[in-house]
Amino acid sequence: MAVRACSLLLILASAHAFIDEAVDVLKLGKEIGEEVLNSWDILGKPLNLSGGVDLPVIRRRERMVLGRLAEISRKIERLELGLEGTRAVAMLIAKTAGRGARLELRLHEMADLLSRVAVADLQMREYVRLQKELERSTLENFALWCVSHDSTSLPGLLERVHSLIAPPHKHLLGRGILNLVLDDLQEEHPDLCELQLSPHQLIYDMYNTISLTEIKGYAMMQFSWMLLRIYGKGNFTQEASLTRQRYGERTSRTAAAARAALAMARRDLYRCDPPQHKLGETYEEVTRLLQGYIENEVDMNSDNTCRENCAHYTLAEHHTCFKEQFCSKQPACKGRIIDCNYIDSDMWICRAGENSKRRYEWIEYENGRVLGKAGSCPRGTTKVDSWWRWLFWHCSYCMCLCDEPGLNSHRYFSLWDSTSDVNNNKVVTGLRLVKHGRVFHLQISEGTLGERGSVSPGSWVPLQKFDVTDPGIRDGVDYHTMSYERRAIDLDELDSPTGYILTGVRFRMIGAHLHFEIRSTPFNYTTGRLAPGRSHWISNDNTEGGDVPRTELKLHKPDIPTRSTRALPVDSKHDQYIEFTHSDFDADAAQSTVPFVDIQPLEPLKGSALLSGAGIMHRGARGSGGFVAAKLFTYDYSRHVRAELPPAFVDPEVDKDLVLPVSNN
Repeated sequence: MAVRACSLLLILASAHAFIDEAVDVLKLGKEIGEEVLNSWDILGKPLNLSGGVDLPVIRRRERMVLGRLAEISRKIERLELGLEGTRAVAMLIAKTAGRGARLELRLHEMADLLSRVAVADLQMREYVRLQKELERSTLENFALWCVSHDSTSLPGLLERVHSLIAPPHKHLLGRGILNLVLDDLQEEHPDLCELQLSPHQLIYDMYNTISLTEIKGYAMMQFSWMLLRIYGKGNFTQEASLTRQRYGERTSRTAAAARAALAMARRDLYRCDPPQHKLGETYEEVTRLLQGYIENEVDMNSDNTCRENCAHYTLAEHHTCFKEQFCSKQPACKGRIIDCNYIDSDMWICRAGENSKRRYEWIEYENGRVLGKAGSCPRGTTKVDSWWRWLFWHCSYCMCLCDEPGLNSHRYFSLWDSTSDVNNNKVVTGLRLVKHGRVFHLQISEGTLGERGSVSPGSWVPLQKFDVTDPGIRDGVDYHTMSYERRAIDLDELDSPTGYILTGVRFRMIGAHLHFEIRSTPFNYTTGRLAPGRSHWISNDNTEGGDVPRTELKLHKPDIPTRSTRALPVDSKHDQYIEFTHSDFDADAAQSTVPFVDIQPLEPLKGSALLSGAGIMHRGARGSGGFVAAKLFTYDYSRHVRAELPPAFVDPEVDKDLVLPVSNN
């Protein structure tokens, strides 16, 4: 199997700071191209000298050129603030140690090449800072290395980087590294979940890192030609023009490769199973929606008779406790009793603790069948036997389902909108499902949108909390109550149209289904301004009765999902739905409501990523109830990826009276 996708973060150290900045690589490349053009003009400005050129004049021109280079360095450095290695990078390097996959080898080669250019860039900045103390030969030697034909020089490093992106001989060298990364990202990667990055973001970050390296190299090479010209090594106008041309060719091919990869890369982002499931921290439960419940048929009819059998009671209720038998030892079902079945006459029941959301820990029938995980029983087992009445009728204990709303049942979902403050140019930067009291809510985080897709992280928007018993709060308007007939939740993946961004989410009801929607708002990518008045809600209103019916994701004998011994993958697709139901009788005595609800926060790049869509999905597998969870879609940057050739320059008209010194070497 290919190396884990996130190992490429080794070479993405400078990309995340880039995303947080208002200036992107494309804009930076254009600005630096203009700075280089203006810097060449320095060489053509007359000095009004009547004779030869002495050392102070050369030093003055040197300082002017290096001053311009310092300005460019500061612009590059602004994109690299806070680029300290993350723990995730160190962890991923350790994970991939010793693996010989083709992608891993190329990633390590890329990392090595980029780090060499980065070291040269740092050296150049140091030379610029110490220029007054440095000997001319030091700067001259560095400039010569920056434009040398040697394969280990700066041009050679940049060409090797480019060959990894766009191999010159594909039949010999194979596919480019972006394509290899894309292939690897088709698989599910828990590391992406942990780091909260979409495959699209990873490829985009990789492109930005490479582009930034090209910009550094271009600036160093152009200023090296200028220094060498000042030092009388030659004119170098044609060489500088060729450097510009080759830079344009490389960046154009890199942009084309990046656009192709980005167009195919998935933009969805979600959380995987945590290292350890913790109730209230990583997941919550809908409780006592449909729960296994033992009731004798004599207590399920008003006549207290046993004329029927268990299967007769498809819909019933608790009427009385006949002769204070087992019914007196357990809380009665105060709602509806549904779908009763006969398993065996006699049994041992391990009742759950008084504060438990369960009724029973496990049940063992006399015929040997066990429901749940039999083991110790702190309260002691209770022997429960069916009986004969008047020799004609058998009063059987039935295994049923109890649908019982109330204080012990957490089955309510808020229907209120959760939206960002678009009037103050804020967008959604994160999403999670949370439970407050007995009510589940959608909660967002918001950040401020800036120029060219940048987002300044904000915070989680406070919940609009309520209880279903609060005055003025209405079922079907403010919240939805799950029940046997109305327990479906739609699984959809919703994305904004081109030119729009995510600014809100909500649940609403379509028939008996809890349905997810997103709010989308148009924005100007260049200026970063939203158009709040044109916001609109997007949904997939398909139902089971549509022309192409919405399909059900069915759970097969679902056990409690936290018992799974392996990570649960995403098994849902767009345009499906799933019904909350009881856990498997044999595995759990039908005591839990599944799926559970994943409440892990989903906030890409710690709230600084641009998002365009969201959805509700299911993670699960055969034999597990799984988790209902939120997912997000990061913005599609592919249409903003392009290369611009730096502005051309004409050989400056050097003052004819100015004679540059001839090299003595």
